[in-house]
Amino acid sequence: MLSRTLFTRPLTRAARTCAFYTTEAAPATPQLLLRIKADVKDAMRSKDKERLAVVKGILSDLTYLEKSPQAPAQVTDSVIQVLIQKSIKRRQESVLSFTDAGRPDQAQQERKEIEMLKVYLPQAMTPQEIEDEVRRVVKEQGATGSKDMGKVMKELGSLDPAKAPKKDVSDMVKKVLASL
Repeated sequence: MLSRTLFTRPLTRAARTCAFYTTEAAPATPQLLLRIKADVKDAMRSKDKERLAVVKGILSDLTYLEKSPQAPAQVTDSVIQVLIQKSIKRRQESVLSFTDAGRPDQAQQERKEIEMLKVYLPQAMTPQEIEDEVRRVVKEQGATGSKDMGKVMKELGSLDPAKAPKKDVSDMVKKVLASL
């Protein structure tokens, strides 16, 4: 009887590279990130150094966030907007520091950067809109006092933090529950 021997050939280059492709779809790139990257290109073309520095700062903060241990599973528009809000808050603190130190030129520069960053944020909810939403949830949950704050906050977790910052919502919940 003749026995067959199997000869194994090394994988071809094409076969080796195909082994790394997956059938899973890559997560969609957030629209805000695409807009920011386009603004970087526009700022470079127009040689607007101030705007370029601000927009590159956003991308830098985003890269830092992605590499940190507290990184979200997926970067969304909302995550980017919260990151921009934090950047605005840092600049507002800088404005106060520069004003106290007698540096109005630096404070003015920080104000200009704040205005450049606000372009990327959605229209924030007014305090009245937040209060209306809180009152609706309090009524739905049947909350009677401050002991129900966790229940109300859990229900309000669906609010976009870019439109209604968590601190503002929390303060409003405390106010509404205290008035009951």
